[in-house]
Amino acid sequence: MEATKIVDSSSRHIRETDPTLLRMRLIGQMEARTLTGESVLPVGGKTRALLAILALSDRKPVLRSRLAELLWSQRPEEMARASLRQEIHRLLDALSPLGVDVIDVQRHSLALKPALTSVDAERLLTVSVRTIDSVALPDEPLLGELTGVDPALDEWLIQQRERLSAHLQRVYENAVQELTDPDQIEDVAERLLKFDGLNEIAWRARVQMALHRGDKGRAAALADQMTHLFGDAETPSLTPSTQALIKSIPTENPSRDLVKDFSSVPLAAGGAEAPFMATVPRPDPMLAMPLHYAAQHPDAAEPRKISLLFLPPFCTDETPAEQGRNLRDQLELIFVNMGAFDILARPEFSQPHSVSAAAIYRSCGVDYIISGNLRTDPEGTENRLILRVLDARRGGTIIWGTHYDFPSSGPDTAKNSLLAPAQAMQWSIFITEARRIAARPDAELSALGMALRAFILLLRHDSSLFGRIGFLLERAVDLDGDDGTIALIDALHCYIRFLNDWSPEADAIFAHGLRSVRAAVSLMPDLHAVEVLLAAYLMHQPVMHNTALSVARSAVEGISRIKGPHEDSPDLLMAKTVLALLGGDMKAAAEKVNLLLENKYRSQLLELLRPVFMMVLLLGEDYQEVISMGRLMSGLYPSCPSSLVYYLIALIEVGDCAEEMHQVCRHLLRLVPDLTISRAVSRFPCAGKTRLTRLAEALGEAGLAEG
Repeated sequence: MEATKIVDSSSRHIRETDPTLLRMRLIGQMEARTLTGESVLPVGGKTRALLAILALSDRKPVLRSRLAELLWSQRPEEMARASLRQEIHRLLDALSPLGVDVIDVQRHSLALKPALTSVDAERLLTVSVRTIDSVALPDEPLLGELTGVDPALDEWLIQQRERLSAHLQRVYENAVQELTDPDQIEDVAERLLKFDGLNEIAWRARVQMALHRGDKGRAAALADQMTHLFGDAETPSLTPSTQALIKSIPTENPSRDLVKDFSSVPLAAGGAEAPFMATVPRPDPMLAMPLHYAAQHPDAAEPRKISLLFLPPFCTDETPAEQGRNLRDQLELIFVNMGAFDILARPEFSQPHSVSAAAIYRSCGVDYIISGNLRTDPEGTENRLILRVLDARRGGTIIWGTHYDFPSSGPDTAKNSLLAPAQAMQWSIFITEARRIAARPDAELSALGMALRAFILLLRHDSSLFGRIGFLLERAVDLDGDDGTIALIDALHCYIRFLNDWSPEADAIFAHGLRSVRAAVSLMPDLHAVEVLLAAYLMHQPVMHNTALSVARSAVEGISRIKGPHEDSPDLLMAKTVLALLGGDMKAAAEKVNLLLENKYRSQLLELLRPVFMMVLLLGEDYQEVISMGRLMSGLYPSCPSSLVYYLIALIEVGDCAEEMHQVCRHLLRLVPDLTISRAVSRFPCAGKTRLTRLAEALGEAGLAEG
């Protein structure tokens, strides 16, 4: 009696948590049941197959022609279509006890209505790393009873089974690499090996966890088992990172020939070989913490940052090598101030294998390695530092590189600022991280991941994306309101949006951005670029011009106190541009912008600000440069209204470009149909009454309404 009560209670609980009218089971014995548990599964194999096809179509309509091909591949088309019509009637009759149409029948297609139905296979196809614990591996095949209904259906079933298996395998592989709890990593690796006994990711994780626990004997046994297994199989050999892991397992009689360099950089000097100890993987800074891990480890809720390791540049001469180490130390300090990075200390490995170095550093939690070579001029007058950023996740792939030149007397006498390559390096890493998670849904991203996705969308200069960008940043700020990088990107978004939005909501956007940039200043007080952005905001408020002057001067003084050259620093040039605009010296402001545009280190931040630079050049009457940039911007980013405004005014001022001017004006009004002269000129800060009058006259000549 008690057992019956328990069963009844369980059934009621299932019905309460799953409100759908039709519940389908496709894995193992096919089932189709109503809300009360009554079976409505059709009798015939063709009718069941029709229902199964609709259930596995991702809730998208399936063409009648496609259904006929799958179920009657060996019949003429007309006969197949007639048979399909009969099966549709049989299916609808079988489902009639539901009392509601759960199938949307159209003239050319059929679809299963998502709100009224649930499918077990569909839940598996949508599982992610965060929800992996909520599902169990299927022990039975997908729709095994439908084999033999039709040759075309058999082939389709194989594809569907492979699709389900590949998705689950991919989720488990991601989980092995993203989870941080050793027991969960072991458990998921075991599940993964049930899919694929030769899955290298799973085998590698088992070895790493054995090393992490200090069980060198188990690690060596697993490595031997993996080596024999992969050696006997007709598969490619183990990847270099796995080979490196195997070689790193301590043995009593090591017999490895280890090479000193990694990308021509010595990783450590001398000493006895340190045993390799696998560490628990650091949580991915771009992804939200898996729900089960967050519940079990509440202390791990602290936001994670991108981890960097700075290696000393390789150089055979001691004096330049010392200079290179000093530059490395300066770079480290610059990145510490940037706020979005964890700077890791270099682990002391005496002679890591050249192939294994990236894997070893990755096992220590490193995301990116900054390395370099220092080359001396044969005449001894100039040194060149080759800088590279290596992605430790991808075996040391170079994602960014440049060179930094300085006299042999030392970097302090160089003409170029180290801040310029550092800034370009920072934003390149951000872009690489954003692209790495491009296929991930928003719900799986961390706060920083959402902010970097917003930034890469902002780089498209597409005004139609502002709503999506704002949504991402709103969620990012809600998740982590104390992250300076998120606040900075939010402020950049609002500033760019304000310059491209002349609607009544623009004032609220500006106010929100001003709050964000002030928050960024308080969170990253040593980052002078944020001070400059604050001064740029305050320029748009005439009553705050004195405050803007103080903020910009503070940025200039702060940069000037930095040891080493700084005249070509992007932050310093932008601060001086703001000071020139506030002082009414538009020519000087344009000169500083031209220096910024000549910067050889391509920073995505400067690319984002190109329309702003166009506005400054326009105020400085460098019309030809504005036209040149306008042509480029309109070709690459045709949905950026502000650049079209500056481009249009420059064309009018130059004259002799009537046809081009009309084309630009038509395109601008297509993007912003209600744009008026008064609204357009309201976005020019510090322009002065005379200059604003001339800008209004130019837009009037183009044909814009007064407003």
